[in-house]
Amino acid sequence: MVLPGPPGELRPMWDDAVTDDLVRAALAGAAELRQATVRLWGPPEAELAEVLRAHEDGPSADGFADLEVTTCLRDGELEVVTRYAPTAQPAYDALLAALHAHFGAQVFSDDDRTVDEVVADLLRGRGATVATAESCTAGLLAGRLADRAGSSAYLQGGFVTYANEVKTSQLGVEEALLQRVGAVSEEVAVAMARGARERLGTTYGISVTGVAGPDGGTAEKPVGLVHVCVSGPDGDEPRELRLGGSRAHVRARTVVSCLHLLRELLTTAGPV
Repeated sequence: MVLPGPPGELRPMWDDAVTDDLVRAALAGAAELRQATVRLWGPPEAELAEVLRAHEDGPSADGFADLEVTTCLRDGELEVVTRYAPTAQPAYDALLAALHAHFGAQVFSDDDRTVDEVVADLLRGRGATVATAESCTAGLLAGRLADRAGSSAYLQGGFVTYANEVKTSQLGVEEALLQRVGAVSEEVAVAMARGARERLGTTYGISVTGVAGPDGGTAEKPVGLVHVCVSGPDGDEPRELRLGGSRAHVRARTVVSCLHLLRELLTTAGPV
C-alpha cells in the first residue's frame, strides 16, 4: 500500500484506504504492536543511555530484547519511545519502573502527553490562569500556550515588550531599574512577570527577556543568556538560562524551559 506522506494529503484518503478490501485482507493477519512514549526533562542524554544499558544487563531485564527502544533529544527534552508486542508488556512495565526509580520527578510524562498537554491539564485542573510578558521570544510562548483547543480557559493574554519604554508603559517595569541592571536581568524578568500577572489579574505571570542573537551580545551578557520568571501565589521563581545554537534554537528552547518551569510550579503549588 502506497500513500502520500504529507499529512494534508494522507488524512483525507486514510479512511478509504483502510476500508478497501485488498488492504483489509493484507492487514487481517497483522500482529498487534503497541507503542509507548516516556518524556523526561533535565537529565543529559548520556545518563539516559547509561540507565538503559544498566537495565538491559540487570536482573529485572527479562524480555528486554523483545522491546524496540529508541531515544531522541528534542529542545532539551528526552523522549524514550518503545514498541513491543502484547506478550512483552511485563518487560515494558519493568523498563518503565526502572526509569521512574532512577529519574523520579524528571519523568514528566509516561502516557504520551507532551509538556503542552501536561501544563494545560494542570492549569485546568487547578482552575488557574496565566499571562505572558515576552521580549526576545516575541509572543512564541503565548502562541505555544494557545495552540491547544480550549486554551481560553487558562490563557488570559500576553504582552510583547521588546522596547524598554514598552516594558515600562505596559508592565510597569521601573525605568530606573532598567537603567541600573539592564533589560536582560533577573530583576527585570521578575518585574515583567509581576506586571503581566497584576495587569491581567491571572494566577500566574510568565516573563522572558534575553539575547537571542545572532548580534547584541556582550562579554557580560552574551548571546544565549535569557532570564525567565514565573510569578504566582507562592512568590516569584526566576531562572537564568545559558543556551547555545541559532537564534531560532535559543527562542524555541526558552519557550520549552518556561513551560517546564510552569509545570514544576503547578505540580508542587498550594491551593489557588
